[in-house]
Amino acid sequence: MDIEALIKNLEAVNDSLNSPTIRESDDFKKCVERFQAKLADLIGVYKSSNSEDTTDLNKIISDLKSILEEIETLSSHDSRVLDFVKDIVPIK
Repeated sequence: MDIEALIKNLEAVNDSLNSPTIRESDDFKKCVERFQAKLADLIGVYKSSNSEDTTDLNKIISDLKSILEEIETLSSHDSRVLDFVKDIVPIK
């Protein structure tokens, strides 16, 4: 999996989630904040990773996928977040 490309895609999702037209409820906003924190974790772990151990990356990616699924259920907009998220599969 190309983690760098994944990060760029997730940053683009983050930009759209911050759009004032998409922000809805408090639950939605909290979910977006959790997504942003987890994205920051992914970037930090990716940049500091010097080993072949992908355990931390796999956990973070799985968490991101779950959060994005939750965001999609909370959003009344047709954001199609899961169109590319369904392809996010942690490296085993």
